[in-house]
Amino acid sequence: MDTVSPAALDWALTHIKRFGDTDILPMPFEFEAIAHSWTALRSALATRDLGDLKMRSPRRYLVPKTSSGFRVAVQLDPLDALIYTALVYEMAPALERSRVPPDERIACSYRIQLDPNGSFFPPNNGWNEFHQRSSELATSGRFSHVLLADIADFYNQIYHHRVENALETATISHLRAQNTERFLSRLTAKQSQGLPVGPFASILLAEMCLNDVDTFLLRKRATHVRYVDDFRIFCPSRREAVLVQHDLAEYLYTAHRLSLESSKTRIIHRERFIREELRDPEEEEQRTKVNRLKEMMNELFEKLGPYDDPSDVIDEDQLSSEAARDALVGLFVDCVNRPPLHLGLARHLLRRGSAMHTAILHDAVFQNLQTLCPALRDVTKYLSKTLPVKSLTKRGKDLMKFFEESDVAVLPFVRLWILELIEQKPGLLPSDKALKIAEDSAGALGVRSYALLARKYGILDWVREQKETWRNHGDWDRRAIIWASSVLPPDERRHWLDLVEESDDPLDRAVAQLAAIQ
Repeated sequence: MDTVSPAALDWALTHIKRFGDTDILPMPFEFEAIAHSWTALRSALATRDLGDLKMRSPRRYLVPKTSSGFRVAVQLDPLDALIYTALVYEMAPALERSRVPPDERIACSYRIQLDPNGSFFPPNNGWNEFHQRSSELATSGRFSHVLLADIADFYNQIYHHRVENALETATISHLRAQNTERFLSRLTAKQSQGLPVGPFASILLAEMCLNDVDTFLLRKRATHVRYVDDFRIFCPSRREAVLVQHDLAEYLYTAHRLSLESSKTRIIHRERFIREELRDPEEEEQRTKVNRLKEMMNELFEKLGPYDDPSDVIDEDQLSSEAARDALVGLFVDCVNRPPLHLGLARHLLRRGSAMHTAILHDAVFQNLQTLCPALRDVTKYLSKTLPVKSLTKRGKDLMKFFEESDVAVLPFVRLWILELIEQKPGLLPSDKALKIAEDSAGALGVRSYALLARKYGILDWVREQKETWRNHGDWDRRAIIWASSVLPPDERRHWLDLVEESDDPLDRAVAQLAAIQ
């Protein structure tokens, strides 16, 4: 029997509480209930045989890409998410040991560095190293051309048997490798390919599937650097670049049945690569802040009299803060007005705005919600943290304008995040308007969003309507109805939740136990 240890499950819960269960979709409230009932749930999960798991349905959404099209994001059922995270955590040290060593400066993305606080990776996920190594190679004088290669629909095209093979190559036991493959197969309804996009654990498995591609290129004596499925291969001539592209495409197909994305794979001259590709979000923001700071200092010094002491009239902290805010706005406006959206830069700037607790990006965000749809997770986090109460009515009108006029507002993923923001900031909309959006979205989102808003707005009659039929709903909706019962009067709530706690479903019981004391 193959099981995950209680210690691995503890770590998995710590990880999810800190980073979320995905980096794309809203964090499910169920993890609050899981933490509350953790002792009993951990014991039950630690006895589950990974070879005979009964998994529940995940949620899937099509997420808009920055240019056009969609990618599929997956949110596992919370208990399945814990098991997936725990089983990958247990394998993580062996996976890292089997990769091309970090001092080779080739596989830059997501080097594994576990810590007790739930992180799979070091604070820097490798992009800076990828950028710096690319810059060094491009300016070394040894290469004239760069092959930029990107794998088509990488996560969704990974074959599960290749995951199993990669794990065994990393000295993972045959049983654990096989059970990981079975887990993925059950998740994809017995289809033989695809890693769930969203969970951080998938990143480790994806990296393992590309390890042999790195070693293949090394054997071919190609000079390359890689960030996830983004390859930069530096060549002394265009002729050499063409040959490397051919060999890489052939190996990806024969070994993995993968192909290169034609629209993103190209050979360019070194000078063009330096000009167009070596753009780093943090570096660009810092450079802009410094330049703006210098400009402001020069302006102030010009206003000083011949006997004025600069230290008497210049508040360095205030100046620095003002410069940072100005730089942030300038970069953000430039980012959203220059299609296609530079997703990494947009997310970086929104996170900086959150960290600075500044509302200075609000106008630009609400004016560009359609453009920012691929970054709605960071948009919602930023707005929920920085929207002041006094501006909620005004911003609610902006949100409704977007909802009524934007073509993308019909998309389930977009509605999901609109409703998430409203739940976090219920003052944005009157309850009737918010609930109408949830009701109109039920065909795609189920009654879950309606239930969560009913809880937030205290809609007692709707919750009472569900007491007789709550068992008829699917897992995600059913748990939201149980959670909404926390708005009922204590005696009524206690009597109903006593019945719910007789359920055979451990997560239903956990939600009921927490709702009972809310």
